[in-house]
Formats: sequence, structure tokens, C-alpha cells
Amino acid sequence: MKNNRLVIISHRLPFSFTTENKTTTLKPSAGGLVTAVKSLELSSFAEKPLWIGCADFTQRTWDKHHGLVDDSFVYLPVFIDKRTHKKFYNGFSNSVLWPLFHYFSTYVDYHDDDFKAYRLANEQVAEKVAEALQPNDLVWVHDYHFIPLPQLIRERQPEAQIGFFLHIPFPSFELLRLLPKSCRNYLLRGLLGANLVGFHTSDYRLHFLQSVQMALGLPTTFGQIVCGERMVDSGVFPIGINYSLFHDAYHQEDVEQERQQLRTSYAGRMIFSVDRLDYTKGVMQRLDALEAFLTLHPEWKEQIVFLLVVIPSRDEIQSYWERKQMIEQAVGRINGQFATLTWLPVVYRYAPLSFPQLMGLYTACDVAMITPVRDGMNLVAKEFIASRSDQQGVLVLSELTGAANELGEALRVNPLDEFEVADALKQALEMSPDEQTRRMEAMQQRISQYDVKKWASDFIEVLVTTPPAEHTGTGALLEGKIKKNVLKDFARARSRLLLLDYDGTLAEFTSEPGLAAPSAGVLETLRKLASQPENKVVIISGRDQPTLESWFGSLPIDLVAEHGDKQKQNGSWQKNNQDNAAWKNRVRPLLDEMVNRCRGSFIEEKATTLVWHYRNANEEIGFERSRELLLTLTHLLPHTLRIIDGNKVIEIKSVDWDKGKLARRLIDGSRYDFVLAVGDDQTDEDMLAVLTQEHQYPVKVGHGPTAATYRLPDVQQVVNLLDSFVQPAKPVRVG
Repeated sequence: MKNNRLVIISHRLPFSFTTENKTTTLKPSAGGLVTAVKSLELSSFAEKPLWIGCADFTQRTWDKHHGLVDDSFVYLPVFIDKRTHKKFYNGFSNSVLWPLFHYFSTYVDYHDDDFKAYRLANEQVAEKVAEALQPNDLVWVHDYHFIPLPQLIRERQPEAQIGFFLHIPFPSFELLRLLPKSCRNYLLRGLLGANLVGFHTSDYRLHFLQSVQMALGLPTTFGQIVCGERMVDSGVFPIGINYSLFHDAYHQEDVEQERQQLRTSYAGRMIFSVDRLDYTKGVMQRLDALEAFLTLHPEWKEQIVFLLVVIPSRDEIQSYWERKQMIEQAVGRINGQFATLTWLPVVYRYAPLSFPQLMGLYTACDVAMITPVRDGMNLVAKEFIASRSDQQGVLVLSELTGAANELGEALRVNPLDEFEVADALKQALEMSPDEQTRRMEAMQQRISQYDVKKWASDFIEVLVTTPPAEHTGTGALLEGKIKKNVLKDFARARSRLLLLDYDGTLAEFTSEPGLAAPSAGVLETLRKLASQPENKVVIISGRDQPTLESWFGSLPIDLVAEHGDKQKQNGSWQKNNQDNAAWKNRVRPLLDEMVNRCRGSFIEEKATTLVWHYRNANEEIGFERSRELLLTLTHLLPHTLRIIDGNKVIEIKSVDWDKGKLARRLIDGSRYDFVLAVGDDQTDEDMLAVLTQEHQYPVKVGHGPTAATYRLPDVQQVVNLLDSFVQPAKPVRVG
């Protein structure tokens, strides 16, 4: 990273200005992102990192007081007018994306003006970023406010190295499709501008990959997305906390005072809960659970106290201040129902907490009840675990948080089941000290090893090693000097193997599969190649045996049908795949249904393969039905079948054989000193990836990322290359 500068982009800068009595002071922020970035070894970068964010102060304030800001970073505030920012932040970001991504679809309040403001704000930030970027910068974009930003930056700086991290959940496609199509696709394509997209959990990552495939039709492989000429990587990076900050604070004097004061004030057992004011945090459900607990277990009356702290947040948004009223009414109801003259079951506070106050509550309580209805990670749970140097206390944690994946020793509950939470509270209050220690020790060990510094450094390390956009799977164009070298290598070779796909490689696609017969020119070129004793020519196709035999049976070449299921060698056919294709009787009705619902589509049946074609269907309807079929087949079919999302086709076949396995067997079957493989689609990538040795030439036809080293633009150039092996001066026309 000595050659890189880090550029952080977040909605807010890590500070704000406050003015009292005509005196302006700097107020540092203390969020997880600030802690994460400042924990990095900043000296390992080429120069001071640049932090870009939206200003919550005026240009005049910045010009006058920017000298108050620490000099660890260079800061670049973006000044967005108040009206645009309100619609961007309170409108689209927090009234559409926030509720939708947290599965509160009924809270979504979509307005096109808000979406326009969201786009405008992102455009304004992108302009500032583009002006500030330098070669070798590492750009790290954060969170849902800036989902479109990676693509907007790439449009302005095509070679930029961009990472994006989403700090909230990524929803399933069924939720995402509630957005207008143009909006949904805009957001997804925005993320695909990044080189690396990071999430807290594997679930969020899979939802993203499925959404890209369903909405945009882009193939994915091992978490990578094929996006034009680029590969976009995705990864799981569960954010941590500054473990030592919380763990070491246990014995600080001000924390000990807070803890002692709490234990003196509340003689019984303490249950503690703290969260921002937000409908996703499940505060109302916690109160319902406490009410159920006291009703089911009256012996605990006057023995416990629930300390409920709600941190003010976004109360200018209607759904938030309505939530505050609901919470306060519920607190009043429970206290009115269960309180005595000397005891209140719920002690409620609506205000921020200082760090010593928070630590005092963390370390004094017997149970921490952290049960949001949905949360991307939830660092409060990790902070509580880290704070307990005494290794006492019990965590009751919602299973719908990202943190639940890491904190398996917590008492995990469904926050909507008030009786399950009530049972967990009873179990927590009755848990022995030894059991508390055993659980706490395991969780502390885990989160101390993957702290916030590890999270940030892991993301940056992966981003640094992710191939740049212009170098990702493009393949060198096979022309000029490169082509001359291939021809020389061909001429020198004494044993050659030519592996050739058919559709999209030797013939253009047609509306009907039967119309794509080879031209006389192609047949003549293949005949001449096969007539040279040094050459072994193999057509390796997804076509069925009768079709290949009728087209090429008279030529002295080998044929491979249905991606390797059947093979013709030395004039006779043999079957490689022992699949009896009984599965087709169960799959065919699904394809029949799609034919009925998608006019112009049809089914092609081969010996061991079923193919649904939608090339002749209405483009939009065909695409939508293909995504639906793909999703259905993925969930219903056994692992012994492979689903291929091809060029306007969905193909189902056995996993026993593919072009890669067949190509490997052919290559290993003899000692070839020249091997050429040419193909155009995803099924051919299996074959192209096999050719990795010297004198082996994998060639991709057309656009898109590829494992191939070389590329040809179209079918005509493939035929010209083959003809140049036998007649360099007279290229052959395809038609």
C-alpha cells in the first residue's frame, strides 16, 4: 500500500461543529467507521488519507474553522443544498432504502422527487471525488446513502480501484423488486461499478448475487459477477469493534463509579437495553416480552428492573417520533400494571449516554437484552461482550442480527416471539456464574480476534489484490503480432488439437436452432484442416448427436454432442454419460409452463438435455420468465443436474460431463505441441479454463470476462483464423 492513497467516502464526516455563545468548537464523531479507519496503519499508505462526506455545516463555517480539525486526514466536505439533502437523506435514504433493506416494506414511502434528489446528491459527490482522485488511489465507499456512487465514479474515472461496504442488510430479491424497475436496476448497477462489494454476512452477499442475476441477468461464479468486460468481486467482512477500548475500560475510575452507583440504586437484578430510536430495533417487542415475563413469572416482581435507554435519532421523520410515543405509552402501561409504591419494573431514559455511563450499564447489568427485529450487524452486542472483564452477564440476542452468526453462545431468540424472549430472560437470570463465564469466554475470544482493525485491514487487503477493472478477464485481441506468433507456432507444431465450439463460434445464432447449419465455406475450411495429418479437429458442442452427424458426419473430424455426453471418435459414436435422463419427466412440466406463459419460446429436447429457448420471445417478457425459471430450477433440482444460463437459453443437463472435462481428457490422451480451443459462452469457459500451458491457446469469441488468454470479436474472425492455417491469402466468408 506504499503506492496507494486511501480515499474514504461516507455520508457524514467524522466531526461536526457546534457554536455556543459565539464560540465554535469541534465535536468528533465516535461511530464504528471512524474507529475502524483510524485504527488502520495510516503510515503504510503513500500519503494522508482523504475523507469525503456531506457537510452538516456551512461553507463559511468550514472556511473559518477548518483549522480545528485534526490533521490525520485531508477532509473534503461536499455542500449539498438543504432541500436536496432533506429529500436525499430523510426521503429516499431513510424512508425507502432503510425500511426496505430491513424488511419493513410497509414503512417504505417512495416518491420520485426523493429518488431524483438521491441521484442528484450522489452525482454531486461523484463530481467531487473525480476531481480529487489521483492515480493508484484506493476508494472505499460506505453504506446505503451512496449505493450508486461506485458506478458514477467509474464513469468519470474508469481505472479507479473502488471498494464498497454495506453496513445494513441486503434484502432478498423479493423485497428489492418492490422498487420501481428503473430504480432497482440503477442501484444494482451502481454497486457493480465497484471492484469489490462487501457485506456483513453470507446471507446478505447471496441476496445481492441473486438480485444481480434475477434483475440484470448477469452470471455469477464463486461470488464474482460477470459485468461487461469486468469481473466484480464480493466478500463477507463482519465488522468488529475496538475490543481493547471496551475491555480495558472496566477498571477505569469513572466507569467503576457509574457501576457502583447503579448497583446501589437498584438492589435487584438488572436487565439492560440500549438502542437508537428506530422501528427496526424492536424496542416495543422487548417491552411486550418483559410484560409476558412478569405475567408468567410473578415471583420475579420487585426482584428485577429493566433499564431501557433509547438514543434520539431521526425524530424529524414521522415514523420515528410516532415510535417514541408508542414506547413511552408502553412503558407507562407496564409500570402502571406491575409497579408498587417502592418499585418500578421499567426505568426509561430518552437521551444519549456518555461513554462512562454506557460502560457502567454494560458492566453492572446481569442481562443485556439486545433484540432488534432486523440489524445488519449490531455492535452493541459485541460491545457488551467486550466490556465484561469479569466474564459475567448474559446476552439475550436476536437471531435476526448479523452478530448472531458470530455470537453462538448468546441466548438467541426470535424478537417477535414474546414468550420465547420471556423464557430466555428467565434462563438468563437463573444461569450459574460458571456457565456465564464459559459462554462469555468463548465469545470474547472470537470477537477479540476479529476486531474493527482486522475488519478494515482485511477489506483493504482484498481490495488491493482485486484485479483492476481494465485487467480483469478481457483477453488479448488475436490480431497483428499476436496472430502471427500463433500462426508460427501452428506451423512449427507436429501434433495439433483444435477444439471448436459451434453456435456463436462457427455459426451465428438464428431464431430456430435448425436454421444454423454450417456454410459451405466453413465445411470446406474444416475439411482442409482435417486433411492435414498433424491435425485433430474436434467440434465440441451442446448440439445433439443427430444434428452434428447430419452436418459434419461426412468430414474426417471428431464430434462431441451435448457438452460431452456423447463423443464420435474414429468414425463411431460412444456414450460418456450413464445418466438415463429419467429426471426429464419431472423437469419438462416446468418448461411447458414457461412455454405457455412466454409466447415465442420453445423447448428443445436432446438425449440427456432439456433446453428452453426464448430468443424469439418478447425481449422483456422472455428475460423476466428466464429469471423466474432459473430461480425455480435452482431451488428444486438435485445437485446431480447442472443449470446453464446461456445465450437466450436455459439448459438443464447432468453434471457428469462438461466441455472442460472432455477437453482435459482429449488433451491428456496424446502429446500435442499445439492446442487451440475456441468458444463464445459460459459453457465454453469450462473448456477455455483448461488451457493453461505453453503452446495452448484459449480464445473467447465476443465480449465479456473470460478465462481465455485471447479474444476474437465475432464468428467471421474465427473462420478467418482457421482458414489462415490452411489458406493465409484467401479468407473465407461465413455465409
